Amino acid sequence: MTPTIFTSPQDLTFHKGHSYYQQGYFNSQQYQQFLAYSSDSFFMPADIIDNRAISIPRSPFGSIFCLNETSVGLESFLNHIKNDLLNKNVTELILHHPSSIYSNYPAPEILKDYGGEILFEDLNQHIPLNQNWEDDIHTMQKRKLKTLIDDGFVFRKMEENELLTAHRFLTVCRQAQGLQINIEWERLKLLNENLPGKYECFGVFRDQKISAVCISVNVTDQITYYYLPATSPMFRNQSPMVLLIAGMVEYYRVKGYKYLDLGISSIEGKPQEPLKLFKERMGGLTTSKPTLRLSL
Repeated sequence: MTPTIFTSPQDLTFHKGHSYYQQGYFNSQQYQQFLAYSSDSFFMPADIIDNRAISIPRSPFGSIFCLNETSVGLESFLNHIKNDLLNKNVTELILHHPSSIYSNYPAPEILKDYGGEILFEDLNQHIPLNQNWEDDIHTMQKRKLKTLIDDGFVFRKMEENELLTAHRFLTVCRQAQGLQINIEWERLKLLNENLPGKYECFGVFRDQKISAVCISVNVTDQITYYYLPATSPMFRNQSPMVLLIAGMVEYYRVKGYKYLDLGISSIEGKPQEPLKLFKERMGGLTTSKPTLRLSL
């Protein structure tokens, strides 16, 4: 079956229980030239930038979403996409593939069979939200966790009306590192409005002062994403992020989630060793998150 082609997010009829593939998400982003291909079995959104189609440029991952449990018909779906993109003078398709903890995606090996080439593989880490998590963290992290609690640090889920406070805190922390926050307030506000209940905010406090914050994205009903974390430079030596992650693990474990996706610990395949080590010590397991190119 020939895929339906959408050229505007407002026209999308795709509604799946996945935050990065909902109309509300697409309507909250800016594109140079939006495209989405949809069939009974597959869905792929993209943005055309110069002569490249990228799925999805502003999201942690994109790639091809399988509406069924098999990849039957994927080659035909890809061929239709390739032909359409060639007619638009696009020369390559870039797929930001997710970690293997996400279901409903073709295996990278299948995409390679159909002409995909792995450009690089990032290191993605996640925490399984099982009852033995406390046993899996490093002894050093256990000591830090106890010290934080003994010193009066408190974890709590922040209210929705505190999202702006959290964003301001994150912005200041990024600036202290000489960095810019990768999402402006108006964009985050719009995402939160268009995807109600998907963005949640957590903080660690001592004497009413924020020491660490994380905004999460509930990507599916089984996986939440550790999206925007930051620690105040004033409290960096105390490592309040250890308590923050511990609190998030418990919060989402009680809600029945299976994984806390900690995101990547590399840049275009090059490991960020201190970040990788911290996540490992917090019980994080490593999977591959490949970016593939299909030359047209």
